[in-house]
Amino acid sequence: MAVISVLNFGVVLFDITYIPLRDIWLNGKVTVGKIKIASHEFDGVTFKILPQSLREKIIQYDVIKGIEPYRDTQEYLEEVNRLEKSINQSGLSSEETAKILENLRQMSANMISEDPFRIANKSGTLEIIKNRMREHMSIYIDNPRNSSTIAFTSFWTENHLKNNNIERQLTFFNQQIKPLIRTNYFRPIGENGQFVDYFGLIDFPFIVIIFYDFIIRCLFISMRYQGVKFQDAILWRWYDLIFFLPTFRWLRIIPIIIRLDEAKLLDSKRIKKQLSKGFVAEIAGDITQVVILRIVNQIQKTIEKGEIEKVLFKEEERREYIDLNNINETSEIIKILINLVVYEMLPEIRPEVEILLTYIFAKTIIESPVYQNINYLPLPKNFPQDISNKLATQFYQIFLNTINNMLKEDLIFEKHLEQIINKSTRIMSLRPNARYDINKIEELLVILLEEVKVNYIQELSDEDIEELMKN
Repeated sequence: MAVISVLNFGVVLFDITYIPLRDIWLNGKVTVGKIKIASHEFDGVTFKILPQSLREKIIQYDVIKGIEPYRDTQEYLEEVNRLEKSINQSGLSSEETAKILENLRQMSANMISEDPFRIANKSGTLEIIKNRMREHMSIYIDNPRNSSTIAFTSFWTENHLKNNNIERQLTFFNQQIKPLIRTNYFRPIGENGQFVDYFGLIDFPFIVIIFYDFIIRCLFISMRYQGVKFQDAILWRWYDLIFFLPTFRWLRIIPIIIRLDEAKLLDSKRIKKQLSKGFVAEIAGDITQVVILRIVNQIQKTIEKGEIEKVLFKEEERREYIDLNNINETSEIIKILINLVVYEMLPEIRPEVEILLTYIFAKTIIESPVYQNINYLPLPKNFPQDISNKLATQFYQIFLNTINNMLKEDLIFEKHLEQIINKSTRIMSLRPNARYDINKIEELLVILLEEVKVNYIQELSDEDIEELMKN
């Protein structure tokens, strides 16, 4: 069934592409690169891709698409054939040939003015025909209006054909103009308002086979799994329903891929993995955005309710604070930060700090009045620098020792630190403008959080999703 589905899809693809590629099936060649824009033309390369015997078989598909030769353009080509026969039989100057040439001139003018290519949506082909004829005739006649009608009517004259090598002129028409005129066609419209199309006759046998297979599979599923009704089995095989759509037949690629995977004729693990990763990345992005937005919104609401103000000014009205571990987290955080600074950062930046302190001490000594008064004494040349180095080293070491001693386990120190924090909070609340400042801070925080949401959280970029898909 997977192979039958693939064959059906191959027929569908041929049907969909037949009309757009009909010129290739008809003439058996394709020109790559040739294009003309205004007065500029770029030459192309023509490739013959189909032998005539195969082309004649493929073009019989016109019957399925309801395509018929367009009467006017078909008569035009037949008139050219009669001209060639008349020239071979009675010569170029015969009365019969003159009449045929007159008919061709009239038919050329009608073809240009009425545009019989329009119905087949091939007006561009007529423009190519006109451009080629104008370019060809520009060598032989003066055409100030650059008219394609004048070019055609001048081409189908006895004088032009007689004086400019008739065989060469007819060869030009048969190789450059005739293949383009042959591509025109007529396609009738049916009672449903759409172009006549008999593809359903080809597609119907495939659909019958697939339909019976679908029914059998649904029955088998409903009997194999207890509690699964026939209707549920249809939903189980929902992708097979795409085969029965009257339009959008290209969507059949979906059930075909699934069937090929089930039949082990196609390894779709990588496709599934990529699809699932893309799906998960999208979901992860959405969830991340929603969670962060909820957190920021909650912080905003807390600030808007004046919780900061309540903490500082309405301590007596606050609900009882629940302490989960009998630890002052604020003090602990400050201690951790101090430890980080003292044991990790200060030793690392000691050389740079000592250099800075040396510079400050040296500058202070040099600019001090005492040094100015003793400058005349026979002091060492680098006296300010040497003494500054010693002072900087000793000062920094004393500073580190002091901090280290403070950080030793000391309950009295911790008590004093907590008192400082509490008193700082009370002092802040007793300031005359404290309430105004806190309200201003709350307002600015709310605006800041809103800007964070707009600029960062709500703009989860495609790069972020791509990064998620790599993981």
